[in-house]
Amino acid sequence: MKRVLFIGVTNYNLVDSKFQFHLRKKFGRLSQEIIPYVLAKGKPFHKKIWETEFYLLSPKFFWPLSFPLVFYLCFIKKIDTIICQSPLIEGFLGSILKKILKKELIVEIHGDWEEGPFLARKRRLEFLERKIVPVMAKFSLKSADKIRAISNFTKRKAFKISGPKPYFIFPTFTDIDLFLEEKETKFDNFILFVGALEKVKGVEYLIDAFSKIEKEFPDFKLVIVGDGSERKNLELLTSNLKLQNKVEFKGRLSLKETKEIMKNCYCLVLPSLSEGLPRVLMEAMALGKPVIGSNIGGTPDLIKDSQNGFLFEPKNVEQLAEKIKILLENKELAIEMGKKGREFVKKNFSNEKYIKNYISMINA
Repeated sequence: MKRVLFIGVTNYNLVDSKFQFHLRKKFGRLSQEIIPYVLAKGKPFHKKIWETEFYLLSPKFFWPLSFPLVFYLCFIKKIDTIICQSPLIEGFLGSILKKILKKELIVEIHGDWEEGPFLARKRRLEFLERKIVPVMAKFSLKSADKIRAISNFTKRKAFKISGPKPYFIFPTFTDIDLFLEEKETKFDNFILFVGALEKVKGVEYLIDAFSKIEKEFPDFKLVIVGDGSERKNLELLTSNLKLQNKVEFKGRLSLKETKEIMKNCYCLVLPSLSEGLPRVLMEAMALGKPVIGSNIGGTPDLIKDSQNGFLFEPKNVEQLAEKIKILLENKELAIEMGKKGREFVKKNFSNEKYIKNYISMINA
């Protein structure tokens, strides 16, 4: 079996078991086909679980320590293939390893690497970083032996730089079977958002849109699941709009806890400014929920406008409010859209399809 090193900036928590359920399904299954090693952020530093070795670094020291650690792992563990989570620093690091150690390199693209990092949060050296990012991405994508994109949008972006080479398109892992297997769902009176509370997710536009229709639908609430640097600003916005009793912040929840809330929402809204292929849309659709999302990135790969949900132009509060209103006024339409979304996900996605796609890519 191939020895595969995954390099990424995902923050893993292998101390708290409630955040491990979907990881067990992913790596437990992958480890039947490959020998996986993971270098990422999180805690503890080293743990072998599900036949996978994790090396997790503090975010503060991740980049200074990751360089010597990956060289150590490649030598000691005799790594065959390196998979990098993005074409930026991870991909740059992987490209150097490939050239020095002659390892196979797979570069993944999970979103818009050009604009996504700058939409996520304000950067002190943004002018300089905007010069560096295209150079780093070009070096990584041209060095890659294979490229994995999670949507047609991300593949098109990569192809412009790297040209013809093996491409593989499949979504980021989510335990979609957990959502497809759920039978007890309801359409309760709340709109749901799930995601990181960062600028890139556009939650402020959702709160603003909700404020424009909430008086017409006094029985409805807006529930926000997630945490991040924008939470205080969003809570302040909620207070300024006098929506304290209508908007509920749940904080960060495990996948199981999220599913328990999502299965009873009326609809899910994702007002992002940048996306690769949003897992949360797939999860809501698997539960038979209508979805509303910004017409950006890979979102149109999932939302077929006016069929299983609605698309709207990013930042367009009036348009978003109108789409939400249409759904809340017509429950039959909401249910029908939810059914079509569930059929779409059931046909195209499953845990086993993800594993097969991943192993096929590694062995190709």
